[in-house]
Amino acid sequence: MHKTTYELSASKSLRSFIFTTLAVSSPFYLLSLGYNSIEIGIALFVSMVSSTMFVYLFPAIKIKNRTRAFTLATLLSISLVILIFYHSIIFYIVAVIVGGISLSGRDLTANLAIEQYTISHYEVDRRSKNHAFSIYNFSSYGVGAAASASLLIYRIPDYNLLFLIDLVMAVAQFIPYAMVKFPDIEKQKIRVAMDEKTSGNVRSMKYLFSMDALGGGLVNTAILSLWFNYVYHITLSEAGIIFLVVNIVTALSILISSKLSNRMGVVRTMVYTHLVSNVFLILIPVYHSLVVSEIFLFLRQTTSQMDVPARDSFTNTIIPGEYRLKANSVFNSVRTGFQVPGPLISSILIDVLPSTVFYSAGLIKVGYDLLFFSKYRDFREA
Repeated sequence: MHKTTYELSASKSLRSFIFTTLAVSSPFYLLSLGYNSIEIGIALFVSMVSSTMFVYLFPAIKIKNRTRAFTLATLLSISLVILIFYHSIIFYIVAVIVGGISLSGRDLTANLAIEQYTISHYEVDRRSKNHAFSIYNFSSYGVGAAASASLLIYRIPDYNLLFLIDLVMAVAQFIPYAMVKFPDIEKQKIRVAMDEKTSGNVRSMKYLFSMDALGGGLVNTAILSLWFNYVYHITLSEAGIIFLVVNIVTALSILISSKLSNRMGVVRTMVYTHLVSNVFLILIPVYHSLVVSEIFLFLRQTTSQMDVPARDSFTNTIIPGEYRLKANSVFNSVRTGFQVPGPLISSILIDVLPSTVFYSAGLIKVGYDLLFFSKYRDFREA
């Protein structure tokens, strides 16, 4: 694999540490400030709106990819400085807006389009591309496990220390970015309109990914953390244990993804593994027992993210090289945008009938799997 894959995997890992700690801790932090579940849902909703607008608007700025990457790292660092010095829900939201932070627990930032385009530029053949995106996603979940483990030290939560550690991680992004030679699209290619087939694929995937994102937004990391706190009254340290296991299981499963993709094809890997995970997702609230809910959550994680590297490889194969940066920006914007209503809807459902959060999310995501397979089951990689 090209060294750039490792360098960008490092930058994604640093962001994943930050987003995991913020997503898991956000309900506890806002509860400590005196807010209830619905108010927390509103705060999470606002954060999703702002991060979505960030992803939509940032690509419109006409600067080189290298400058884009450094700008994003700078804004994330500034946002964490705000969190360290100001403690109120207003400044929390301001920080989220400045840094383009998604409290979903997943990296849905504007960085992804730049990094995925750069990796696909250097990793040309199918197998290396599948493996590269597995490493790229594995590293982030591996570090996510470390981030969850770090929460175990907070028997008595010290949010300033948490934000300070995240600030160090944000600043550290400058190191791998300084090593990467970011490619820029040639100007003449930007002016070329997409052909009808490519445009149709982008449009179809945009609708399909929006459906998956809608279901995923109902059960993002912050909502899972809030749900377990609301139903089972867990502490931040106990949440750290849960998400430590979640991220370890997820990271290990992602390593297997490229092997499955090479054997079964990316489409079948995406759909089959995702369907299994959604069955376990629906089962999480069925038995009112913390241990049983945790078991089904862990089982869900064994396959829930196997589709991610396969999807990254799929989209960066089916879309011609000159259109990938634009297409990835569209896909990332859609995935971020359709997660927006999730926290608000889920916080209301948690307050009224908590189990419906998982039933709703699971059924929506199963629908996505079936529609995606129906559309792309005949896709063959070169």
